[in-house]
Amino acid sequence: MDLAGVVPVAAAETKTAVEHQGVIDPTPGNPIVVIAWTVLDAANDVDDVPTIEACLRVIDASFSGTLPVPSDVHIVLDFFN
Repeated sequence: MDLAGVVPVAAAETKTAVEHQGVIDPTPGNPIVVIAWTVLDAANDVDDVPTIEACLRVIDASFSGTLPVPSDVHIVLDFFN
């Protein structure tokens, strides 16, 4: 049995980050972050500055590993209503 090309599981690299418009998102599985990116794109299209700022705070919170402020989450989730 030839094991020359086998990589041990412990040494295998995992890629969990995704790229969105040139920015690396370290938490692609976090639904509020995915929604915030979508809302950010739409809010930019209509120049909705308060929503843009809320989206950026939600995304920044994900980068720092903290929870976003509930009021920002409500702004993001209510954008398309």
